[in-house]
Amino acid sequence: MDEQSVESIAEVFRCFICMEKLRDARLCPHCSKLCCFSCIRRWLTEQRAQCPHCRAPLQLRELVNCRWAEEVTQQLDTLQLCSLTKHEDNDRDK
Repeated sequence: MDEQSVESIAEVFRCFICMEKLRDARLCPHCSKLCCFSCIRRWLTEQRAQCPHCRAPLQLRELVNCRWAEEVTQQLDTLQLCSLTKHEDNDRDK
């Protein structure tokens, strides 16, 4: 898998609020977008009770816990590290 493919997949596992790698991922049951629990909790309590992506009414208790997302992001980190190491090795060989 090339570096661009890994990065494309990694984009899916970024929080759409903070744009960082997901932490304690939650999924909106209306639009299926993933975000960090702390980000969506802050949004719902400090901004408005709706999904910041699809604008559907949303309560904290409706969010879906995505425990598997952490495993995927860890595997992506490993792939990105392997890709970077391989790229550096190729540069050294030139």
